[in-house]
Amino acid sequence: MILTPKVRKTLDRSIRLAIATLSLSYIVYHIHVLSSAQLETFLHTVLGNKLLIVQSLFILVLMFINWGLESLKWKLLVKRSEEVGLWMAFQAVLGGLAVSVFTPNRVGEFFGRVFILKKTDPIKAILLTIVGSFAQLLVTMVLGTLAYMCFAPRYFSSEMLETQWISIGFAITLFSISLAMTFLFFNISFLHRINILLPEKYNARIRNSIDAIADCPTRLLLITLLLSTARYVVFTVQFYLAIQLMGSGFSFKECLLVIPVIYLVLAAIPTIALTELGVRGSVSVFLFGMLVGPQGLDAKTTLTIVLASSLIWFTNIALPSLSGVLVIFRLKFFRR
Repeated sequence: MILTPKVRKTLDRSIRLAIATLSLSYIVYHIHVLSSAQLETFLHTVLGNKLLIVQSLFILVLMFINWGLESLKWKLLVKRSEEVGLWMAFQAVLGGLAVSVFTPNRVGEFFGRVFILKKTDPIKAILLTIVGSFAQLLVTMVLGTLAYMCFAPRYFSSEMLETQWISIGFAITLFSISLAMTFLFFNISFLHRINILLPEKYNARIRNSIDAIADCPTRLLLITLLLSTARYVVFTVQFYLAIQLMGSGFSFKECLLVIPVIYLVLAAIPTIALTELGVRGSVSVFLFGMLVGPQGLDAKTTLTIVLASSLIWFTNIALPSLSGVLVIFRLKFFRR
């Protein structure tokens, strides 16, 4: 069906309004569900100490570095199809974040970015975006697996022989998955073979998009992986600073042991918008509790971990998404 310019314009506006409404509603809801006690604790902790104010600002600066690195990564990936400036790439990333904030596991991010492009086919742009996300997942998987291998022996004692064997089996499984993902990432050209197997009913548009991904040079893949690693370091440092900001008392070594495992578990758990923040806090409390021992965390430490997790969500997801809502009104979902 051919859409008239008037119909396209109306549909564009309707979709933009719907996405903006959902994004804002999701963020406002999560801010609302935070108890007044949590907010008071956070404000009292931070505003009462100038050093902590500086630390909070540094966490905010790291947010810009985090999404700046992601913007550079996406810019390099789509460069083979369309030249995009870093500022436009940054806007695309924010727009994608606003779209993804209310979707399961933020899959809407793939679709939110591509509609800011003017020349690149949306299917090709989505596939290129997936390459960048796969690189980030690969880094999360590899570093999370290494951290788990160090974390598990500390928690599972030799007296828990059955549980210890399960832990070892799980570590072997994670290591095998990491190796398989690494092999697939650096041998992405195998998609050419899949393309050949596609039925004739699939048009040249889809075939060309798949070929564009399969032709990604190894150098570009390596740069993408390095930028993903840099991002991982940034938001890991953010989480550590947030934990220290709340006064939990965990050392850098302990945080370095647990935080990658938290990110690994979060990557594996399917989440929907309304439960994401709760899942983040629950996983963080559970794993830090395992680090402490059978007695678990006391009420105060539990609150500090939940607050730290909420602060990272608010800084890295909520604030950029609010900015991304403005970008949404520039997107064109229907082209001529």
